[in-house]
Amino acid sequence: MGYIEKVSDKIAKIIIKEGLDYNQTKAVFKEARYKAGLKPEKKLASTVERLNLEEELKFINHAYQESGRVGLMMQTLLETGCRVSEFIELRIEDVSFAERLITIHKGKGGKRREVPIREDLAKQLKIHIKNQKAGPLFKSRQKPYKYTRQRIGQIVKAVARKADINKRIYPHLLRHTVATKLLNLGMGIAEVQKFLGHEDIATTQLYAVMNTATLRKRFDEVTTQSVKDLLYQIQQFQGNQAAAFASDLLRK
Repeated sequence: MGYIEKVSDKIAKIIIKEGLDYNQTKAVFKEARYKAGLKPEKKLASTVERLNLEEELKFINHAYQESGRVGLMMQTLLETGCRVSEFIELRIEDVSFAERLITIHKGKGGKRREVPIREDLAKQLKIHIKNQKAGPLFKSRQKPYKYTRQRIGQIVKAVARKADINKRIYPHLLRHTVATKLLNLGMGIAEVQKFLGHEDIATTQLYAVMNTATLRKRFDEVTTQSVKDLLYQIQQFQGNQAAAFASDLLRK
């Protein structure tokens, strides 16, 4: 009898002796693991949920169909990678058109950061602001004229529903989308960390676990017909191990 069988037999005898039911045994094991200092291993997701390119285009297109104001709000939320709590605090004074930057003063942990914006978005924001010098960047029509996190979430979900995007859409998913896109375009992980305002780079690395662009490039490298033919020949004459080794070399 193996070690696990011996231990489980001893535990089973204790459970029977004490007359514990299923839920009680769960509570006992949970407490025992806690006292022993045992914690489950943290597992990183192989991919982060995001909008793909087609969904992103549909989302922005339907947002602008709703109204120019809603479209610009959703585009700003998406392109800046703002957390909703940061987005609702944005003010006109936070936008620098000369430097094409939006300053986030109330980031997570009260930290300040500057986020670059594309020239096209800067132009649209300038038209939106007009001659105003101060105040909320996006003002609600209802008193106290400030959007809530819940309201922004409702707008995001409503736009996604009209765009017929068949996945659960929420504001933070837009943040996932821009983070993944920037990594795919070649921005360094430390730069993306700064862009998003992550305290720990390990959080940013979640987006880099499966870099879509790199994965696609490597897939193309090993699936062209000539490469497939070569790998097939190696597999036939040298075996699976040699073919796997050759495939790894071709990826480098």
